[in-house]
Amino acid sequence: MKPKLIIMALLCAVSWRSYAQTEKGRGFVGGSLSFGTSKQNSSSPSLNTFTLTPRGGYFLSNNFAIGLEIPLNLSKLRGENYIAWNEEYGYYEEQRGVKEFSLGFSPFVRKYIDVKDRFKFFMQANLLLQVNTFNRIDDEGYLIRTDAKIKGWGASISPGFSYFISKHAALEFSLPVVSFFHQNYYAEESLYNYNKTNNLKLALQNFTPTLTFNYHF
Repeated sequence: MKPKLIIMALLCAVSWRSYAQTEKGRGFVGGSLSFGTSKQNSSSPSLNTFTLTPRGGYFLSNNFAIGLEIPLNLSKLRGENYIAWNEEYGYYEEQRGVKEFSLGFSPFVRKYIDVKDRFKFFMQANLLLQVNTFNRIDDEGYLIRTDAKIKGWGASISPGFSYFISKHAALEFSLPVVSFFHQNYYAEESLYNYNKTNNLKLALQNFTPTLTFNYHF
């Protein structure tokens, strides 16, 4: 009986090691892609958002990794009316649309905990440096002017689960439980329109789950 138990234990260990891929000296690359549309009611503006977040990481020790994410976000608000100065004809006119682009650099640390065969729980902590640009566009999508720029920094903590579907491929699900962001707002058209804000969000206020694919090597 004992030899059979030992053989079974060794097979389980080999099987888990073939899927874990979180040992010291290994790395991973991957990212997430999402698209969403939100609208409060039939008369309110609609917000279309496209987000791409590539990432890469390296394991300094077993189950402990450091890495970098580069979040890219493009948002377009449709259905909002505003008055803009037409420089070509010299008068104010009604225009529509706001387009926002943001670029961030987000280093992170991540700790894995073994749960079950192919499953791991992880906790990830991120820092974030980000720049947002707000552009006014016309009905055809052409740029009218850049209204404002926002520069900021922040941090977040996100737990999640990782499932190894093969030796090198893993699917992840994560959810930020707390995030903080400090931003400096500067309006291009007014030297006096400058503001600083701090935003602290908990899980119920920031319910943005993320599904990610990673390639481990």
